[in-house]
Order: sequence, then structure tokens, then C-alpha cells
Amino acid sequence: MKLYSHIVTFYIVATLLSTQICFSQQYDFAIYNDNDVGAWEEGIVAFEQFLDWKGITHNRVDALEINTSTLKDTYSGIYFPGGWAYNYKTDINPDGIANIRDLVADSGAYIGICAGAYFACDTVVWNGISYNYPLKLYDGKSIGPINELAIWPNYAITTLSMNAGNEINQFEPPTEDMLYYGGSWFMPYFSATDNTVATYDSFFDKTAITNFTYGNGRVLLIGTHPEIEEDLDRDSTDFAQELNDNGSDWNFLWSATDWVLNLPITSPNAQFEGEIPANKTEISIFPNPTSQFINIYLNEGIKGETLSIFNMNGKQIFQSTFKESIDVSGFPKGMYFVKIKSGSKYYNSRFLRNE
Repeated sequence: MKLYSHIVTFYIVATLLSTQICFSQQYDFAIYNDNDVGAWEEGIVAFEQFLDWKGITHNRVDALEINTSTLKDTYSGIYFPGGWAYNYKTDINPDGIANIRDLVADSGAYIGICAGAYFACDTVVWNGISYNYPLKLYDGKSIGPINELAIWPNYAITTLSMNAGNEINQFEPPTEDMLYYGGSWFMPYFSATDNTVATYDSFFDKTAITNFTYGNGRVLLIGTHPEIEEDLDRDSTDFAQELNDNGSDWNFLWSATDWVLNLPITSPNAQFEGEIPANKTEISIFPNPTSQFINIYLNEGIKGETLSIFNMNGKQIFQSTFKESIDVSGFPKGMYFVKIKSGSKYYNSRFLRNE
């Protein structure tokens, strides 16, 4: 009878554990939070409101969970908000650093805005003084504050040029106005590979937003604050409410979040400020892949005026009036982005040169 009782007890415990494992919650994003000590509460709330709008699941985590948990078992990505990167550095221990790296490298995602972007870099340069940082997802420097944009701790709206050659920006207008509040610009080391998403118009065209891969995962670092809706209430914060960014940066965040989660890149508005997504009913490029020529077909009613081609680093390597056939045999192997202007609208597509 005693042995039977032990067997029943073991069965009940095993069943409960199995049930707990089967029904453990999974989230798209872990949101780093330390009760407004280092992590900026407004940046957390605004990003959570954006994720809710997009339908992305999320859960707040603190340093203890990051330092003691296998994040990749529960989360697809992690978000570090603005605030004070130094607090992140002191609170996240070596085990936590390893857990973040493992999450990202194993097909995960990292989004860092302002302090969260500083934290992800190998070196932080703050007011001219260099500091070594442990996470090192970005093989380069994060340099700030940029007093030419707003003398710290002030803030201002600044204009960014959106790199048309970066796939995140396929729905974007040429420029975006975003909140600047103590963020950085990014300088990769010579050995690093990254892609410029946007540059500061008023600061020597330095990189304001960058994206790149880390292992099998993806990283997005943002020096500005697209999560803050300056003149709208939907971010549930009043910060910088007196400013006007001439629209909403959440459309950009929508596509950028798709990219970092390795989802098909979409937009909440298919015709945002004149930018139209490319598809086969509007623009087609063939053959694709190609080794020599590309032929470009535009849907009826679309009249091509100018044509630009960008490489993966966002550098424009070709521009002309619209042509239906282009010799690309002199291009190095790789992915290229095509942007065609038609009236006030732009159409985007891409092709691969494979030989």
C-alpha cells in the first residue's frame, strides 16, 4: 500500500510538471525593465503600445530573469529601451550576457533603442570618453550624445534620410522626422558587416539606424526614438508631446520589427506618403537571379521616370532615366535594390546577380 501511494504521488507530480511545460507561455519579445532605475519607463510603455497595435506578444523581464533564465526557451527576441546603458552593463552579469547572445544567435532578435543600442555595442563613446561594453553584438562603436542635434539632456526632432537600398525601407518615404534624445551614431570596425538603415541629415550623414545579423539571428540598433509618438496619444506617454514629427514613425517600426523577427516585411499602410510596396502586379524584374541583363516590367498605368539601383550597403551605384533593360554584368555578385520614380510615387524591387 505504501509503495502504491508513492507511485500515485510520483504520477501526480509528473503530470503537473508535464502540464506546466506544455502550457508555458511563449512571447515574441522580452521587454527589459528595472522599474525606471536605468530603463526609461516612457520608452518601455510606448514600445509596448506599438507592439500591441501590431499584434506582437511581449512580457517584461528584469535583470534577475535575464541572468538566470534560458531566454530562448520563452522568447523570440529581446528589447532594450532608452535610459542609461551603464545600468544595463552593471545589472546584467556574464551569465545574462551569454543568455542574450544565445537568444539572438539561435535565430532570435534584438532591438535596442538609444541606451539599448549603446548597450549592444563593443565600445561606447560618451562625451568623448570610451568605455568597453560586454554584450558586443555590434562590432563597432556607439558614439554620443550628438550635441549638434540637441545638447544633452535636451531633445529635439531631427530628420533622417532613409536608405532606399535597405529592405526595411521598402515602404518608407525618402526622409523621416524622429525624436532625438541623447542617442548615438554608429561606427563599425573595418572587419564588421552592417547595413545602414538611416542617416542623420544634420550630422554629416552619420549612421542613425543600423541592422545586421548575429549568428542566425538579427539585430536592429536605433539612435533615435521612433517608439515615441510626439503629437499623438496612442503611445500612452506625454513625453515630447509639444513636438511634431510630421506623421508617425510606427509605420517604420512595423516593417523594421518584421525584419528583425525574420517575417515577411509588411506595412500597416500600403501607400504611406507615396511609397508603394513592390509586387508582381506593379513591378517585375526578370530574369531573377541574373548574370548579365535585367528586364523591368511595370504594370499598366505606371510610367517610369527615373531608375536607381542600390547595393546592400545602401550605396547608389546606378541612376538614369527609366529603362526597360539594363546591363548588370559589371556588378559584383550579390543582392541589389531597384527604386523607380513615377510621379509622386516610388516603386521598389530587388534582384540577385549570381555570377
